[in-house]
Formats: sequence, structure tokens, C-alpha cells
Amino acid sequence: MQFIRGKYYQGQITVDEPRLVTDGAFPLYQLTGAIKMPSRSIISKIFAPAAEYTFNMQIHALEGSILNYELK
Repeated sequence: MQFIRGKYYQGQITVDEPRLVTDGAFPLYQLTGAIKMPSRSIISKIFAPAAEYTFNMQIHALEGSILNYELK
């Protein structure tokens, strides 16, 4: 989660239940969730709600490296 917090440091991150799956020869974690990003402009903060994005991430279960990352 440090990867997401580092890229979206002002966002509120919500992670759904992670799943451990086997893809080929190694296990990996599949994470899904949402990120709410507040506006950077003071005027936009007053009139517009925070933008919400969903993300999907695959992490190698043994090494901890990120294999795939998608933000929608």
C-alpha cells in the first residue's frame, strides 16, 4: 500500500478484501479498492466533491513486487 500512498498522498484509500490466487507457477495477491482524491483548488474543494477512482493491483505473494497496476 506504500506504492499507492506515495503516488496519491492526499487520497483516501479503501481496499476491498484481498484475494490470494495462483497464476501460473507462483501465488499472487489481487487487491481492488477505491481512492477518493480531493481537489487541489480551494474553490473546487468548496463546490465539487472529491473525485473517486477504482484500482486493481496484482502483487507477487513471495517477493512483494507489483506485477500489474490499473487505475480507472
